[in-house]
Amino acid sequence: MTKNFELLTFEELLNLPIDIESCFDPIFEPPQELIDEWRAAYDVEPDEVPTFYVEDEYGTLYFYYGNSRIRVAEHFNDKGKSIGTLLEDVIRYSAAHQTAGI
Repeated sequence: MTKNFELLTFEELLNLPIDIESCFDPIFEPPQELIDEWRAAYDVEPDEVPTFYVEDEYGTLYFYYGNSRIRVAEHFNDKGKSIGTLLEDVIRYSAAHQTAGI
């Protein structure tokens, strides 16, 4: 219910309840073109993060992801097992140690 505040006395105005959320009510509706512009700006896909590898002068390999730099260290021996053999071992180990609750 709206009141005509011009007809109220000062004492009546003091006794009115305070609506602290009324300041968040929009004063007017923005034009549809502006709403469409805002929505288009909000729905823009983020730019792709640059990712690349760099080797420094000492032979250390680094992986860059945006502003992050990660030192790459290879843990597989050249004369060791292949990745396929390692995966087979993991699958066989998991199958042998699988619990009955699954």
